[in-house]
Amino acid sequence: MNVGEDNMIRNIYVLFKLLGYFITGLLSFFAILLYLQNLSLYPFRYHFEFYDIYFLITMLVLPFFRIAHPSWFKADDEQFVSYKQKALDLYHQDLAQNHKNRKWSSNSVSVNPWEYTTTTTQTYSNAAGWGYSLAKSLFVSTLFIIFAPLFYGISLLKKCKHK
Repeated sequence: MNVGEDNMIRNIYVLFKLLGYFITGLLSFFAILLYLQNLSLYPFRYHFEFYDIYFLITMLVLPFFRIAHPSWFKADDEQFVSYKQKALDLYHQDLAQNHKNRKWSSNSVSVNPWEYTTTTTQTYSNAAGWGYSLAKSLFVSTLFIIFAPLFYGISLLKKCKHK
């Protein structure tokens, strides 16, 4: 693949991501309007308040803001390390640091029966990190929908500060 094709694939991916965000936001918006009975399908009737229009505008703008500021909406790419994994790593580090004047081999190593039989603890492919990232994304998206002008103000201040 050359650079042009790679950029085209990336642009198509971003387009589908935007489209997915837009459709999800629009469906959420209509579900909320139906729940609040501000929109009726049979007979077709609608009654929009100011906050309905504000909510729609922020839902439409949210995907673009998310793509412009991805670090605000998702957690860092670092692996989330559980307390069990940290404890096991410290235990192995302690064993390695205090192993002196002996030949290190599999025959002379005593095995702790309470330790895991694998080199790492049982994990679910960073499920805790994924869950944290999802929770942060939902929380910040909700804050954005409520306080969109503040987010744009902070973004503008950061942009002016870096110039």
